[in-house]
Amino acid sequence: MLNAPVMPPAGHAVGFVSKHTFEPSDLPARIPAVRWFSKCRERLTLDLTMEVESARSWWAAIQACQSIAWENLELEAQNQLSVWLHRNHREPRQVWNDIVDRHKTEAIAPLIKEKIIPFQLKHGLDVVLVHATSWDVLGALMENSYLDTHHPAHFFLELLWVYEAGHFPCGRLGDWPSGKLIVL
Repeated sequence: MLNAPVMPPAGHAVGFVSKHTFEPSDLPARIPAVRWFSKCRERLTLDLTMEVESARSWWAAIQACQSIAWENLELEAQNQLSVWLHRNHREPRQVWNDIVDRHKTEAIAPLIKEKIIPFQLKHGLDVVLVHATSWDVLGALMENSYLDTHHPAHFFLELLWVYEAGHFPCGRLGDWPSGKLIVL
């Protein structure tokens, strides 16, 4: 095993693999219509690739969201898209940066200002809610932006479904990419 490759051969899926297929959509137009956190503490009824475990409270959700394991998992999910693009769809890195900048300006900034911060302040929640939600939505926007390349990275698009259902995806039990998604 000493000479075994660290990563699988190019073109093979690494990490999270959704059981769903996604088509590019006007995701920035869907974001303002989301009823953010409106169904938290209710049962989630979505057909996700991941099994779901319910968080018991906002306190538990924020604790799960702040865990190093969850932060590392989300970085791994973001890297999954980056690695796939690097191997299969090489284009100047500046295009990625331009897309990120556009999404931050047109979708993320209004979302934070108009929806997430008011909710966070009204309920006295930690600012991690703002950071986590904006990171997840940006991840979904980036995955959506590159769907025409046929990449297999759909982790954040599935998380967006959770948000669109009025819930807060906030952590994971078990090792990546298996385990259960923690949702409030």
